[in-house]
Amino acid sequence: MTLTDAVIALLLTARIHGTDSAIRATAKRCVKLLPRSKRDLIYKIIESSSPHAFVIYLAQNLEV
Repeated sequence: MTLTDAVIALLLTARIHGTDSAIRATAKRCVKLLPRSKRDLIYKIIESSSPHAFVIYLAQNLEV
């Protein structure tokens, strides 16, 4: 899994489920599959007090 794959999974979770617990659960599943050097962003989402807001902010500031 790449960091891009993990971010897409989190964006889909935010869109489909829209809850902090669902986003946190998806992030925990994805972080296990990422290389250690790419886990920082996902850990920040897991530890965030509002993972949904964090993912929405991330989505708004993606460069295309």
